[in-house]
Amino acid sequence: MKTVCTLLLAVLFTTCSYAQRHRGLDSVDVTIRLKKHFSKNAPVDSVLIFFDRFDHSGAGIIKQVYYLSNDQVIIPQVPEGRYYIGIVCLGAHLQYFSEVTFVNKRRSNQLKFRLKRSEAFTAGTFVPDIYFDMAKLYITNAKSFKIK
Repeated sequence: MKTVCTLLLAVLFTTCSYAQRHRGLDSVDVTIRLKKHFSKNAPVDSVLIFFDRFDHSGAGIIKQVYYLSNDQVIIPQVPEGRYYIGIVCLGAHLQYFSEVTFVNKRRSNQLKFRLKRSEAFTAGTFVPDIYFDMAKLYITNAKSFKIK
């Protein structure tokens, strides 16, 4: 009886270790592409990328500076799950991207971000982007026309 129990335990432990050894991979590669909308955009030298778990169980799962090749970065072996993803462009082009997404085998795991217009500075050619809300101007505000 004792040898039968020992034999059953040995078979049980070997099958458990066999199942764990041959378990499928639970990490995938993520490709991040930065698409230039304008041909004269200032170059992006490198990017700081960080992945934080959506359920706040792991901050900074990935936190590293990557250098671009062909305007893309491939991040190997990202564990599956839902993430807050932050990307900071470094170099002459400064821009920040953020996204919440799932990373798993069933998705394409290719993230695409469009770069805003930015050019290298040349004296006399700078035209700032000016945005204003017409509804917030003093002249268009209905409260400014109160009759006293």
